[in-house]
Formats: sequence, structure tokens, C-alpha cells
Amino acid sequence: MDLKQLQYFVACAQTESFSDAAKILYSTQPSVSKVIKSLEDTLGMQLFERLPRGIRLTVQGQKVYHYACRITNEIDVLENMASRGMTKWVRISMNPSSWFANQFVDFYNETFEKNYHFQLTTAGVRSVMERVRDYMDDIGFVYILSRQQENFLHELAKNKMEFVPMYETDVIFYPGRQTEFYDSGKEKVRLEELEGIRFIQNYQDEFFDFGSVQEDAFQWRDLDISGLQGSTLPGAQNRCADT
Repeated sequence: MDLKQLQYFVACAQTESFSDAAKILYSTQPSVSKVIKSLEDTLGMQLFERLPRGIRLTVQGQKVYHYACRITNEIDVLENMASRGMTKWVRISMNPSSWFANQFVDFYNETFEKNYHFQLTTAGVRSVMERVRDYMDDIGFVYILSRQQENFLHELAKNKMEFVPMYETDVIFYPGRQTEFYDSGKEKVRLEELEGIRFIQNYQDEFFDFGSVQEDAFQWRDLDISGLQGSTLPGAQNRCADT
């Protein structure tokens, strides 16, 4: 079975005539009749009753016509989308980030008239790397600690990927009200001071749990971390849903 057979079948059902369908299809009556006979043989059922004047769908033919119309209509939609360039998908994976959410919203607003369609996935560093490596996403955005960069770049090189830094920032520590750091006035906190403190982050970032090049590099495994799931991008996903 092919698309041509379904298109011929729909035309015949709508005109109730092989000859009239042939005119619409820019074909001949014998050619249309041959295509319909081939479709009937393929499906193993009679689709039309041959009448003295024209043709009429059988009960089975009416059921097939319902599905054939859906298929041919969807093909028309896809062809129209392709001709107007509407299928421009951009697949992005990233670490949860308010900074990136703002950048994405600005980019979306600037390119709104270009009819881009976006797919956004938030995940840990290693998951982002794997999604880009496996062509599940077109580009990934991650935060990497400077002391982990050597290990990170080594992982990328093994998978033939490239990392382009966008901007640098300090690691920011937000203490809870019940910790000794709250209202302490400290500008910086040493790593050894974090022992015994429980942390919450959007994802348990599994990348940092794999061996580091430097022995004294930052390790999440030494910290008590509670994962927070189900995060979304404020504004970005809601606006994207309108596309």
C-alpha cells in the first residue's frame, strides 16, 4: 500500500466515478481503476460496488475511507508546513538556571516571527552531555566549577563535543534561617565548614560524583544533598507553549 493508492481511493469515493476521479487526478479511467483494484487486493476486501452509473462505497469501503481521509489530510498539512518552513525545531537541554531562562525568553521574543519550535529539557551535567552526544538535543547549557573543568573537557573530548564558555560567575551560597551562617555577615564560606549542612538542589548532579582529575576538587558526594524534582522555567515554558 502506498500514498498514491489512498489518494486515488479518496478521489473516487468523493466523485463516485472512476472517470471523474481520473479528471481530478490528471490520469485516465483505466489507470485509476487499476490502482483501486490493486488497493482492494492489498487490503483483501472490496471497497466499491460497481454500478451501471458510477460506483458506491461498500460498508468496508466506508471504514477505509474514514482512515484514508485522515492520512491524506495529515500529508497535506505536513506538505504545507514544509513549504512555509514551519518545522524549525530547536532542542535544548540545560541545568536549571534562572539566568538561562531569562536569556531564552529574550531569544524567543527576538525570533518569534521566525516560527521556531522549542523543546526544553532540564537535567544534570552528565545527562545534558549524554543527550547532546546521542543527538537527542541540538545544544546543551551547563554550569561547571572551574576546578572541575579539566575533567569536564576530558569527557567532552572523548565524545567529540565542544564547550564554549558564555560567562563566569562565583558559586553563590544561600544559607537557611536555621543555620549558623544566616545573618553571620560572612562574605565567603570554606568547604570544610559545610560538613553537616544539608543542601537542596534541583537535580543531584551526577557528573561531580565521577572521578576528578584533581584530588582536592569539589565533590558533591561529601555533602548531604536533597534533590528537588519537577522544576520549570518561569515564563519560558509558558510562552513556548503558544508556538
